[in-house]
Amino acid sequence: MTTGSIIKEAAQWVVRQQGDAIDWDAFTTWLEADSRHRTAYDELACINRDLEDHSAAIVASLPDTPQPRPANDARTLRWKLWGGGGVAAALLVVGLALQPFGPRDAVQEFRSSPGKSTEVALAGGAKVILAPASRLTVTGPSVALEGTGYFDVPHMPGRHLTIAAGAIEVTDIGTRFSLANEPEGISVDVAEGSLSVRSNRLTAPIALTAGRGLRVDVGDWTVGVVSVDPQRVAGWRTGKLQFDEAPLSLVARDISRYSGKRVTVDQAIADQPFSGVIAINDGQPAAQTLAQILSLDARQVDGGLRLEPRRR
Repeated sequence: MTTGSIIKEAAQWVVRQQGDAIDWDAFTTWLEADSRHRTAYDELACINRDLEDHSAAIVASLPDTPQPRPANDARTLRWKLWGGGGVAAALLVVGLALQPFGPRDAVQEFRSSPGKSTEVALAGGAKVILAPASRLTVTGPSVALEGTGYFDVPHMPGRHLTIAAGAIEVTDIGTRFSLANEPEGISVDVAEGSLSVRSNRLTAPIALTAGRGLRVDVGDWTVGVVSVDPQRVAGWRTGKLQFDEAPLSLVARDISRYSGKRVTVDQAIADQPFSGVIAINDGQPAAQTLAQILSLDARQVDGGLRLEPRRR
C-alpha cells in the first residue's frame, strides 16, 4: 500500500470517529494491520484536534461564511469542513509533508519507589497509577511498562494508546484496566470498556472486555483468558492484595513491594501456595497476619520479617 493511500484511509477513520456508527472492531483491525496505519492516524488526529481548537478563527477566515458559530461548536464546523473536502485535502497534504513516518516526541520516564504508588498524567486526559517499584516509559502515543500499573483512558475521538509489556502490546481506545509485567508473567485485567492484546507470539490479537483478563506465563509462553471481578481490578490501589494459589515467595515479595517493609520466607516453605486477600498497612502487621493464617512463625531478621515453619 502506498503512503498516499494510507494517509487517505487514516483521514477517513478520523472522520468516522466524529459520528456514532464507527465499527470499532474494523478500526482496531485496520490499526493493527500495518504499523504505518497507526502513525498516519496519530498525525492526522493531532491535526484534527488543532482544527477544533482554532475553529472560531477558521470560520472567520472563510469567504462568504454565515455568522460564525460559537468556538465550542467545533463538531458542526468539523463536519462542514470535511464535507466540503477542503480540510480533507489539507490533511492529506500535511500528512504527506510529515513523511517519513516516525515518532517526534521526546522520551519521558516515570518511576515509583517501593511502598509508594505514583500517578502519571498522559496526553488526552489518560492517567496511569504506577504500583510501587514500577517504571513507565512514554514516547508519544506509545508507552512501555515494567512492573504494574492501572490505566484510566477516557474515550476520545482521534486518541488511542499502545502499551508494551514484555512480549505483548495492549491497544486501548478508551477503558480502565490493570497491566502487570512481572518476572513470573504478564497479566491484563479489564475493569471497564475493551482492549486488544497482540504479540508476534500470538496467532491473532486477543480482544478483552470488562470482566475478562489475560494471563501469560513467560516461562513456557502459555496464554489463558480468565474471568475477573471488575470491582477488584487493581485492588492494591486501596491497600488490598489478592492472591490465587500464589507461592509464598511471591506473596512475601508483593507485601514487601507494596508496603515498603522487607518480608522474606524460609526456602522450605517458599513454594507453599496461598489464596486470599491481605490488607497492607505498614508491612509487618500484614506479614504477621499471613503467618497467623498459615500457622507460621514470624521472626525479626536483619531489620525485616522472616516467615518460617512453626517450631513445635
